[in-house]
Amino acid sequence: MGFYKDQRSAGQGIPYHSEIPVSLKDAVCEVALDYKKKKHVFKLKISDGNEYLFQAKDDEEMNLWISTISGAISGDKPEVTPSSHSTPAQAARAQTMPAAVATTTAESSPGKREKDKEKRFSLFSKKK
Repeated sequence: MGFYKDQRSAGQGIPYHSEIPVSLKDAVCEVALDYKKKKHVFKLKISDGNEYLFQAKDDEEMNLWISTISGAISGDKPEVTPSSHSTPAQAARAQTMPAAVATTTAESSPGKREKDKEKRFSLFSKKK
């Protein structure tokens, strides 16, 4: 299993941070029940003792990733529904994990969004 920054890097075969692909031989992929900081997190434990944490956008996507990775570990082909718009089977899309979750709401005004953005990205408050 290889990791890429984006689709362009995957197309060029340039791994993320020059990491070599991870061997899935004797690996285990499961829900990270002990991880409480974020939701929809699963882990991949590989045979050399390393663990990788991944975050999906929801439980459905997380379960799809787990079943797909587990299928790759065992050599089986898991069932993937074409209705899923973000599936591991779409390798050409080169998903970046953990998935960033956009939290914008339809009822928020542009002014409010600017203030929220200012709060998130500003270390010091603006002088008035």
